[in-house]
Amino acid sequence: KNKFTDVDLMKFADKETTGQKAMDILSVLLQGDDEARKLAKRLEVFVDTRNALINNLIKENKWKI
Repeated sequence: KNKFTDVDLMKFADKETTGQKAMDILSVLLQGDDEARKLAKRLEVFVDTRNALINNLIKENKWKI
């Protein structure tokens, strides 16, 4: 079972996670083991999605200016 929910990781990717939860995620990522690799792959999905959404918004609004 995953230690962190998808919501936890979405918030972390959006830089909305602070305090102990952020430290827990960072701690696992820094371990460098299988758990860290799995967590990094899950987190990568949310970071990529966030970046794609932001890039699309910028492109859409560029034409309106």
